[in-house]
Amino acid sequence: MGRASNSERLTSSRPIIMHSTITFCKLNIRKLYTKGRRLGIAGWNNTSDYADYIHNLWDAISSHNELKEEAKRTEDILGKGDVIQLLSDTVMEQHAILISK
Repeated sequence: MGRASNSERLTSSRPIIMHSTITFCKLNIRKLYTKGRRLGIAGWNNTSDYADYIHNLWDAISSHNELKEEAKRTEDILGKGDVIQLLSDTVMEQHAILISK
């Protein structure tokens, strides 16, 4: 799997998203990532670069039977680009926590 060939294109301007909505989505993404790790779909692949890993991870989360409904809801709220960014932030935060232990 690779990065999507088409970048997300907006056909019209997005409404301003409230801070509480972003926080809600960030918490959902953390929850999805944690569940994905428990299910074994969030493992690092040494042969791919970080951007490919994040895109492939989101694709795996989005297509997993237990996670796809919540993933779709989150992506519908923010859009795929913002979800990918928040997932990347979550992965980096978790990685920093593991290293500090």
